[in-house]
Amino acid sequence: MPAPVGAAPFDLYGAAHLGALSVTLLLAVGLVLHVRRYPQRAGGIAKALAVILLTFYPGHVLILWKSGYLNRENAFPCQLCDIAAMLGAVALLTRNQRVAELVWFWGMAGTLNGLLTPALSESFPSYAYFAFFALHSGVVIAAVFLVAGLKLQPAPGAVWRAFGWLHLYLLAAGTVNWLSGANYGFLREKPPQASPLDLLGPWPWYLGGLEVLALLLFSLLYLPFRRPAQPAAAT
Repeated sequence: MPAPVGAAPFDLYGAAHLGALSVTLLLAVGLVLHVRRYPQRAGGIAKALAVILLTFYPGHVLILWKSGYLNRENAFPCQLCDIAAMLGAVALLTRNQRVAELVWFWGMAGTLNGLLTPALSESFPSYAYFAFFALHSGVVIAAVFLVAGLKLQPAPGAVWRAFGWLHLYLLAAGTVNWLSGANYGFLREKPPQASPLDLLGPWPWYLGGLEVLALLLFSLLYLPFRRPAQPAAAT
């Protein structure tokens, strides 16, 4: 969508970017501290976050359709962050540990990277700016709240489960790309803006590098929850 009057091109780590990152950090930490002090409010906060995550996609599509900007690149919820948002809502409403750990890995390894290096051309106060950060910040906030606020922490084997489900997502997104000619998951080409994918070589080699990077990040994200090995019983 074109930027409204007053909206400038997006400036990586400019004032608008740093402002969005600061709000995300404050909300993530603030909600965790709040629910730890007032645990009886955890359910209400979880439901509110879930509603935001669930209503974002249909609301976003409706606005794009009304504005005449709906196309094959944004009509389907096939970006990894879209799936993470839906899973985040499910985890918040059901408190399912398996789903929560998936949101943690995908949100903190994938969506957080999107926040740090946005594929965004329009800055504040464009609709694209608010839509991008509402979704990505919402996923990261939900991931932190699930793990640190509701204490739905990754269990043993979580890294490989998240990695396995990631491949199922890649298969599904690749199929949609093949049928529609879209570029969900940046599987067909890199985003036009600078991103960590630029360090992984040209297509298709960066896809393999992306898998290695994902496994490394998942492993690092699991370190705070790794159980120490139990000493062998004395004989």
